[in-house]
Amino acid sequence: MIRFSLPMRLLLAILPAAGIMLGGMILVTLHLSQRVVERFINDYGRDTAQREALAISAGIQEEMTLAEGAARLVSALAATREREGVAPTLADRRQITEYLRQAAALHPEAVGIWFFAEPDALGPDAAALAARDPLVGMAATGRYALYATSQEGAVRLQSPPADFDTQDYYARAQRSHRLAILPIHIFPIQGVPTALVSHAFPAMVGDRLIGVAGVDLDQRQRAHIYEGHHPFGAPIAIINTSGVWGYHPDPARLGSAATFGDGPDYQFTPGERVFVNQAQPYSLERRLPDGSRLRRFTWPVDLFPGEGRRLLVMDVPLDRLARPFAGIRTAILMAGLLCALLLSGLVVLAVRLIVARPLQRLQAGVDWLKRGEYDRTLPDQNCPDVIGDLARGLEDFRQTLVERDHLRRDLQRVAACIEAAHDAIYMMSRDYKVLYANGQALTLVGVTNGETLLGKRISQFVMPETAASLAGLRQQIAASLAHTGVWTGQVDNWTTLTGYRIEAVEFTASNDPGGDILVVARDVSERDRVERERQILQRQILQQDKLETVGRLAGGVAHDFNNLLGAILGYAGFLAADLPADSPARGYADRILAVGASAKELVRQILGFARTDAGVQEVVPARAIVDDAQVVLRSTVPATTRLTCMTEEGLPPLRANQTQMMQVLMNLVINAHDARRGETGDITIRLNRGPQPFAFPDDWAVADILPAPVGAPHVVLEVTDQGTGLAPDHLSRMFEPFFTTKGQDKGTGLGLANVHSIVKAHGGGLAVASKPGAGTVIRITLPSLSGPSITAGTAPAASSGGAATPSPPNPAPARLRVLVVDDTEAMGELLREGLTRRGHDVTVCGEPQAALTLLADQTRGYNALITDQTMPGMTGLSLIHAAKGRNPGLICVLCTGYSANVDEATARAGGADAFFIKPLSVKILMDRLDALYGTRS
Repeated sequence: MIRFSLPMRLLLAILPAAGIMLGGMILVTLHLSQRVVERFINDYGRDTAQREALAISAGIQEEMTLAEGAARLVSALAATREREGVAPTLADRRQITEYLRQAAALHPEAVGIWFFAEPDALGPDAAALAARDPLVGMAATGRYALYATSQEGAVRLQSPPADFDTQDYYARAQRSHRLAILPIHIFPIQGVPTALVSHAFPAMVGDRLIGVAGVDLDQRQRAHIYEGHHPFGAPIAIINTSGVWGYHPDPARLGSAATFGDGPDYQFTPGERVFVNQAQPYSLERRLPDGSRLRRFTWPVDLFPGEGRRLLVMDVPLDRLARPFAGIRTAILMAGLLCALLLSGLVVLAVRLIVARPLQRLQAGVDWLKRGEYDRTLPDQNCPDVIGDLARGLEDFRQTLVERDHLRRDLQRVAACIEAAHDAIYMMSRDYKVLYANGQALTLVGVTNGETLLGKRISQFVMPETAASLAGLRQQIAASLAHTGVWTGQVDNWTTLTGYRIEAVEFTASNDPGGDILVVARDVSERDRVERERQILQRQILQQDKLETVGRLAGGVAHDFNNLLGAILGYAGFLAADLPADSPARGYADRILAVGASAKELVRQILGFARTDAGVQEVVPARAIVDDAQVVLRSTVPATTRLTCMTEEGLPPLRANQTQMMQVLMNLVINAHDARRGETGDITIRLNRGPQPFAFPDDWAVADILPAPVGAPHVVLEVTDQGTGLAPDHLSRMFEPFFTTKGQDKGTGLGLANVHSIVKAHGGGLAVASKPGAGTVIRITLPSLSGPSITAGTAPAASSGGAATPSPPNPAPARLRVLVVDDTEAMGELLREGLTRRGHDVTVCGEPQAALTLLADQTRGYNALITDQTMPGMTGLSLIHAAKGRNPGLICVLCTGYSANVDEATARAGGADAFFIKPLSVKILMDRLDALYGTRS
């Protein structure tokens, strides 16, 4: 393959261009010569038509001067007589008659010259009538009216028809007071119908009409004059604005209407009608049926300026018009060809010198750049033309090549990072159509091919619910972008048409400097889940803190209450022991003891509910779950709500945490109470041996929240209310954290969630049935232990009156020296009274430090120490530890109204020989104290 240099390629490219330019110039010259010749033809034909029209107008105007002269003569005579103050005479009429005779004799080409006067305008018509001379007045009226004709050298004068003043040739000028030209009309001249054209001039004196002078021209005689006009050997024709031929070479068409239509059979085209009607000059080309071509030229034939009544029509064959200009066309063609050849040669030479050689040097510079020779300076940079601009541009390009490579590598890194990003990144137009999307963005909308997404909105690839969420955010996005330039929002339950679902997607939109929108989408499902768990945990911790606070408050209250209650029960016991059995006061004392025992049990249950532990499960009687909670539950709901507890006998024991189960019952009962439909309501708690049917009518909704134990023994705990009930779609969500139907500020949404977690921790099942307007049933299934049933009375009990182990028979009471330490005065005095009644020597002290001082006194010889646990400045265990350090044989008894950190095992480990929970029985305490002393002895 032949390789040409850049200049040679440029010349090879220029040569066809030069040839094309040469051919174009020849074509232009041909076209130009044709246009020039046509312009000459049109100008020449139009000038010829103008000359012919002016010549015809001049001939007609000469004939019109006859009538104009008559009108002026009459106007002058009438004006003269008016200035003289006399009326025109018969002599004046004869002068007008003589003028008409001479004019007719001098212009035989005119058919007739006439003057018709207004009544009495040339003097009294009665005088002319009396003269009986037709040359001065009409025989019937005396009105002056004469018509002069010239035939064969003789002039004949005659009167017009009696109704001449009603005819157009008179009435038009009479009405308009100006020249009137009648179209061709037939009028009998000496009994011969003749085609005439009449020209009428009004004779005026001021604004007063004297009469009308006119001249009638024979169109057939005028045709002989027109036939002498043959420009280019072609006949002429005259047509008026009404479309009637005033003259035509064909005598048969004279006075006939011209034809207008499309085709060679019509005399005029429809487009020519406008020019004919307005007597406007024009030219056009016509093709005859035989195929010959004619050029039609027209020009207005005006008898006075601005008349616009008729057109001269001249149809000339084109070959006759073009003959004089044939040499002009040839000359133009030759000149154009020579100019084109010369210009082409100059262009080729200029291109070679000005463009080709500099381009050759630039080509060499480009080859350097291709070979990577960036250190060589490009030539022609100082040229003040386009070549210099190119050279400087190549130099700039050389300097930017290295920067481009660096930028390309940077862009590749950025593109790789964007594609590898875990976030979905979109570039969108202002109407939210996708312009770019990375791989994660394609995954987000469920497509694999980027071409599928480009140019479309992401709402077209998601479910209608998600698309509706996006549409609802557009106005907010536009406002935020316009105001701050950034918008951040979240769409939940993102679902694509392909079924890809994300729990939550966070969008961040920002304005791109190019006018587009940059959108970053991120799956925040895990973040939201962690946040929800954190909130749940935070609320659970808050709830636990509340429960601990309640527990501490209950413990503090119980400590003081138990001290008071112990004093009441102790003194009531003294009364019962001192009073006769049949005494009414003894009955009162027994009732105080019974009520005090109930109060003691209530405090125990409250403390059990408020106690916080790690969820340790122990073997407990099944019915204890309900029995222990009844007192607290009844105090939780108002008296208007009836609470019924039904427990089956002989239930097997459970492994459960009684405190947590009490919380379960508390939450269920509180929710049942809140669901009541009025001020009253019924709540039923049932505890039965499983399995039990959980069947309801079809209009009830049933949901299994936790599966019940299968194939293992269990008990069924049900809480039933007759409240408002729940909607079917709420059943599966009612145990979710923070879900509540109680309204704002009326529930935390954690109570039933806590029930769910406790039941699940016990390995139990959970189910719910409800019907709006009928009520709700919540069933809890708890696994039971195999073996005989136990009751609360046979279950192991916490020590409240001494050690759990049986004590040996009491020996005979000895007189002991006992130190009682209690910050509650009533409790100290009660123990003093009881121990003193048994025969002991008792010292009561209200402060632990003072007690230590008394114990340090060896002379007192205390045998026993009875101390409270919770006291100002020192606990009971600390006091026992200090006392034992000084006297290891001292009998120490620890009592407490409530302590979350001390039980019997802790007390014995701390040095206590016995442990009692207030309110305690003074008799049991004294028996235990005697037993301990007997054992030591």
